[in-house]
Amino acid sequence: MWRMWGKPKLKAMPCDCSEYQPISLDRESVSRRIRQSPAIRKRLFQIAENAGLRICLLRCAECGQFWQSGHEWNFADEEYLFQVPPIEIPDWLLESYRQPAAMLIYSAVMRSHFERVKYETTDSPCRFEGCHLRATRFSIFCRDHHIESLQQLGKLPKKPVGRLFPPYFEGQAAVS
Repeated sequence: MWRMWGKPKLKAMPCDCSEYQPISLDRESVSRRIRQSPAIRKRLFQIAENAGLRICLLRCAECGQFWQSGHEWNFADEEYLFQVPPIEIPDWLLESYRQPAAMLIYSAVMRSHFERVKYETTDSPCRFEGCHLRATRFSIFCRDHHIESLQQLGKLPKKPVGRLFPPYFEGQAAVS
């Protein structure tokens, strides 16, 4: 379920949106933004909400900068805010922006997985329908389909969802 709000009447608060850099994909940067977010939120107004994902789209009353909220289980499910590019509300409701903390957690878990597990190909074909790659040792699937099966079983995290945006990608090349 989602909701949209009109522009509220806010007290004029000095805008400091430009002082906040994009969140780096490391634990300290996310933790710092979690601590900063209550103060940031005080001067923003909410323009849309996706209650199912427990996120909202906000805007600075003074400069017009868009912000999105995020929550991640690995950070005690505390809210943090991050700047996002301008977007039409219906477009954001269809697909919100990808959360930096989700990208961080996914990357860390997958990096750890690939350090522990070495995928050696065999002469056997991957048994995923339509796949022409070779299965990996100790699996009936190729590396990608084996990882997908682990994700479906909840043994590995699924790729974070949402729109990628700068600085997390540049031009057409996106970080997966």
